[in-house]
Amino acid sequence: MNYPVWVVPHLGGGWIIGIIAIIHVYLSHFAVGGGAFLAFTEQLAYDRKDDRIYEYLRKHSQFFMILTSVSGAVTGVAIWWAIGLVNPDGTAILIQNFTLAWALEYLFFAAELATIFVYYYSWDKISKEKHLQLARLYCFLSIMTLVIINGILTFMLTPGEWLTSHYWLHGFFNPTYFPSLVMRLLIMGAIAGMYAMVTSSRLKDEELRVYMAKYCAKWLLPIFLVGPLVAFWYISNVPQATMANIFTGIQSSGVGNFSVLARTLYLSLILSGTIVLFAFFGPYLNPKGFTFKISILFLICGLAATGSTEYMRELLRKPYVVYNYVYSNGIRKEDVSRLSDAGFLNAGVWSKACSSLSADDASKGEVMFRYQCMSCHTTDGYRSMKKLLGERDEEAISGFLTMLKETTPDKNQYLGIMPPLVAKDSELKQLAAYLYTINHKPNTVVGRLPTNR
Repeated sequence: MNYPVWVVPHLGGGWIIGIIAIIHVYLSHFAVGGGAFLAFTEQLAYDRKDDRIYEYLRKHSQFFMILTSVSGAVTGVAIWWAIGLVNPDGTAILIQNFTLAWALEYLFFAAELATIFVYYYSWDKISKEKHLQLARLYCFLSIMTLVIINGILTFMLTPGEWLTSHYWLHGFFNPTYFPSLVMRLLIMGAIAGMYAMVTSSRLKDEELRVYMAKYCAKWLLPIFLVGPLVAFWYISNVPQATMANIFTGIQSSGVGNFSVLARTLYLSLILSGTIVLFAFFGPYLNPKGFTFKISILFLICGLAATGSTEYMRELLRKPYVVYNYVYSNGIRKEDVSRLSDAGFLNAGVWSKACSSLSADDASKGEVMFRYQCMSCHTTDGYRSMKKLLGERDEEAISGFLTMLKETTPDKNQYLGIMPPLVAKDSELKQLAAYLYTINHKPNTVVGRLPTNR
């Protein structure tokens, strides 16, 4: 309400965040898991006094440094850019509530970058003992960035006692903090092993290549041995309302009601199972036949598994940005009743300014659509309103919107997946008037407001 809306045609702002976030997660998880890989593998080289492993680590650390410090940092900045534009209200809550945590995270991140630069450029310039200490230091610093950011990420799904106390540490050490931390550490180790398979597959020394292929494959074992137990620990602390959506989709998938959450869960399990079988029958049992091209396919499969898992985690907290506190469209749960009675358009600085420039009901309704619907829907792309509305007339649309205003599950069947519509009666009619024009008069209203592109 108090910020302009960033209109992303066809794709929607949510997918901009999602695409950037999935790439960043895959890179940042490598940055943390890869730090442990450097420390443990250099310890192995030190204990065995094996110069061949040292030489491999020198080349691997160059690949690691460039990928994590350049691509990882750039995508991290891109996430802030995207969430600030798509959901400024939710971003403001995270910044204001965790100011100290963000400051600490940035300090650890800066130290992490400095350490990996020193680590790489100090090969053969300091003693092996001191170089190993640098690897351990980087491992510690990278894990500390995870320790901090994990509290903020898990807060969005399980804010816990923070909902009543608003004390930041209550939100930070929330119910899913520790299971998520352990799970991410296991995943990061597996991802580090998959990235290392890429570099080890290019080794010319066949004996070393075979040894390193089997060694890298072993990094995937912990997630598949301990992961199911940690996943159960995590799920047991997730809000039961969201788990009900998953189980309902699983139980009724045989008769066609296959929920998006259930689909994503199945996809994540299938991809994860494919990876573990691939790792066992590929680089572990047949390291000689494990080539660079296969390692790239392996890495792509890991990206798909990471993406589906992260997507499912995001779906778990819908329709909220911060569960049970602020909805995905930036409206706080406690303000729904007040705004429905007093009116939505005049409650915010920017929404009031945009609606005052609108000449007719349909144009005012477009302002309503942008602020309350566009966080999840587009007019003709992702979750297209054209398809959802079909041939409904304005009266039918108005009746549907009236149902969406209800705040009890028995009257609003979409309440668990969509925010309730916040509007007084006149605003509801204005929104209905605009939605009707999407399929019936697309050239007279759509695009009349500035797009902020």
